[in-house]
Amino acid sequence: MSGDSRIIDWRHVHGIGFNPSDHSILYIATHGDFYQSINGGPPTKVDKVRADYMAFIAPTIPGIPLYASGHPSTGGNTGLIKSSDGGVTWELVSNVIEPPVDFHSMATSKQNPEIIVGFDSGARGLFKTIDAGKTWETLEYPEYVSALAISPDDSELIYAGTGNGIFKSDNSGHAWTQLDMYQGMAVFALAFDDDGRLFASVKTFGIVYSDDFGESWKNMQDMDLTISSIAADSKNNFLYVGGYSSGGFQEVYKIKYDSSSYELIGTNKGLK
Repeated sequence: MSGDSRIIDWRHVHGIGFNPSDHSILYIATHGDFYQSINGGPPTKVDKVRADYMAFIAPTIPGIPLYASGHPSTGGNTGLIKSSDGGVTWELVSNVIEPPVDFHSMATSKQNPEIIVGFDSGARGLFKTIDAGKTWETLEYPEYVSALAISPDDSELIYAGTGNGIFKSDNSGHAWTQLDMYQGMAVFALAFDDDGRLFASVKTFGIVYSDDFGESWKNMQDMDLTISSIAADSKNNFLYVGGYSSGGFQEVYKIKYDSSSYELIGTNKGLK
């Protein structure tokens, strides 16, 4: 193995996010372990018990736990789990359904952080809670959902990425309309920043963004990465992205909003 500390023995990167109280702390949820990167430094494994974090959301305001879903090392599904210590330890919030859900996409509301939506990987439903996981409602969903995002200014405005473009709901997920752009294209990730800019990872196009809630879109400079997770830090004008390169390597980067610089946070390229 190389001595480069940015070469990390991780499998798939499934989610990223930063600490709302300290944007220098980046969380990286992977298939197998949970990491932190401090000030853009090499990722460090922090979780005490191994798990597959198939979906992950960081809080958008201080004092709210991290949420994840996936598979424990013992097998089966975790349901919705949470961490109040930066991913070191995790506890069950809710199974949601039986057998427990395995969310592969989730989103939370900045306006009301007790609102969480998640799509079960087995297509057993799109679920929503308004009380931090105590009770759940089953919503209609347009197609198999690969990504979710909730507007920071309007908790009823939800976006869903699918294999057939982006859908929008303005009534808390009870009805959906398809956006004109990117119809027929796979959408791998969605994320709002605090200013209401919506970022998306779209097949062929790479990272795109909208300043008008999906009415029009602009392209960012393309990079050799199929991006499966996005965290947007509008305070400092940085995007954090995770995904896989054309060579199949799992990588995380820090990118300026204007695409003028790319900083590698971690990669599994170079492992033997």
